[in-house]
Amino acid sequence: MTSDSIVTSLPTSEIDNLPEKPPRSKLEPHRELIRELRRKGRTYREVAHLFEERLGLYVAPSTLHSFVKVRAKHRKRTQFELPPIQLATADSPVLDRVSAFKAKPVVRTAKPTRFVFRENEPLTLTNNGGEQ
Repeated sequence: MTSDSIVTSLPTSEIDNLPEKPPRSKLEPHRELIRELRRKGRTYREVAHLFEERLGLYVAPSTLHSFVKVRAKHRKRTQFELPPIQLATADSPVLDRVSAFKAKPVVRTAKPTRFVFRENEPLTLTNNGGEQ
């Protein structure tokens, strides 16, 4: 008997009455806590330390990473949430320095060439540091 024939021979009422499988991961009950801590910028190492310190549950940071990564595959791909930017005030000295730097003219000096290139001739060294 194949697994397909077993499933089709069971009435749907019996399938509905089957008990839920318990979670396979010891982290599953803490899923929302992990998500919230990561959202607040905590590293996997910090989360692991908090779990050991507060819950008495030792978990490696790599285990946390794998747990989050596997569950992220099942969620819709959404844009990562970034923390809000702390904007500087209008009278900030930082803004003054940035605007002064942007206003400064860019002076580019050409590097002296060491070789002269002429088509169908070998490369030759220049005499006066770039002047031909």
